[in-house]
Amino acid sequence: MTTLPTVLAVGVVDQERIAGSSGMHTTWKRLGVEAPGTGRTFRAAFGRSDETFRRLDRCSRALVLATTAADIEKVLPRDARDDTALVVETTLGCLDADLRFAASMRTEMCDGPIFPYTLPSTSLGEVALRYGLRGPSICLSVAPDAAGASLAEASALLENGEATFALVATVDVLQHSVPHAEASCRAIAVLLAHRRLGLPSRIAWAGHGVTAFAELARSVQQTVR
Repeated sequence: MTTLPTVLAVGVVDQERIAGSSGMHTTWKRLGVEAPGTGRTFRAAFGRSDETFRRLDRCSRALVLATTAADIEKVLPRDARDDTALVVETTLGCLDADLRFAASMRTEMCDGPIFPYTLPSTSLGEVALRYGLRGPSICLSVAPDAAGASLAEASALLENGEATFALVATVDVLQHSVPHAEASCRAIAVLLAHRRLGLPSRIAWAGHGVTAFAELARSVQQTVR
């Protein structure tokens, strides 16, 4: 019998806001910038500095903001980080960074710093480094009708004993629309734990269907009202 995981925290970044189950909530209008912000956004949103945030690509910024809004640093026990899986799904992948790098190749100055982010998995590394995660790390490329696959994968890792906690996310960021892809900014991060730990759930498990992340995001909106 499959045991449903416990949802410990959720963080959301979209084109309107940054919010988390911790109670954190602010809007891009209040911050005075467009999503996912600038190098100064982390301090403006959370009141503390992050020395590496400025160099991040847009996809990594959105993901880092979502995990910070979920208050992962506080919620995830430090002694459990070697046993915490990281599973991220994306439909657009690193398209935004690819386009930015390709555009720079047509100018006199190549955008070298963006090149490492032309791998979809780079944003996972940014998150893993921030929280010291050393468990299984998986980056999934999913079609829209396969959304929620990362939640299913993380649930399986917990159920099979390959991890005790799992930080799961969906992220898609694209500054400008291109053929076959609309402009987007969306990152939702979810911290799961195995039910056997007996930890209290902040938000109800929404399953791993195509609407699961959207349901979790709506739950966050209700908690911060």
